[in-house]
Amino acid sequence: MSSSPEVGRHSENDLSGCIDTPSLQLVWSEAPWDSVLFGAPVLQIGALTLRDAAAEHDIAAFVEARDRAGAMLVSCRLRHEQLAESMLLEQIGFRFIEMLYQPELGLATLTPSSHGLAVSRAGADDMAEILEAAGSAFNNERFHMDPRLSSEIGDIRYQNWVRSSLDHPVQRLYALRDGTTLVAFFVTEMRADGTCYWHLTAVAPGLQGRGYGRRAWEAMLEQARNDGAARVQTCIVARNHRVLNLYARLGFRFPPPLMTLHWVRPA
Repeated sequence: MSSSPEVGRHSENDLSGCIDTPSLQLVWSEAPWDSVLFGAPVLQIGALTLRDAAAEHDIAAFVEARDRAGAMLVSCRLRHEQLAESMLLEQIGFRFIEMLYQPELGLATLTPSSHGLAVSRAGADDMAEILEAAGSAFNNERFHMDPRLSSEIGDIRYQNWVRSSLDHPVQRLYALRDGTTLVAFFVTEMRADGTCYWHLTAVAPGLQGRGYGRRAWEAMLEQARNDGAARVQTCIVARNHRVLNLYARLGFRFPPPLMTLHWVRPA
């Protein structure tokens, strides 16, 4: 917290800022990768704490900065118990989009499986197949489920993410094959605390429902352990019940969920 209360301390272009008063803490910044996609500023709220009812007055500084910046979209994730904060956001036009789980599994007792899939770091020769799969594999995600946003933008967003992961400094793109057939891809990141974080996980849309899900996930758990990870963590939207059941069968632990809210500029 700042030494003296400040309302609306922000950058010259309003793309980042902080409100820190006795009633409200709110920190926001730009999501530049999404700004490029939308052709207009996209912001994300990184911290939000409501301290008393006067927050309704103090949050006006954020609304003014958001509008001066010409933001197209603002996203925020809150802990599931932050209902007062979610109601405050709803008062300025945000809408609930999803509940998000972040399951985790320790790998110390992982036993080998007979998945029968080949796992390899993806290369340029794999990209055409992986990008085709990424363009239609994420129909449950927030960019597809918010009816105010174009599903096509969501498809391009995940394709861009996969494309950038090929040469990313910390993220790794894996291809999983059954013989010569691409059955799944994963974008992962090895973190300093021993966590292998799965950013994107998908079975190729044409092969879903044919038993590849569990085999692919077991293969990538083994890959994480071989890479030196002590645990695996990821995130899943609550509406993706088929994948939630898969993680439960694999033994993942589910901490309390997060809420995702969006503000979208009216057309």
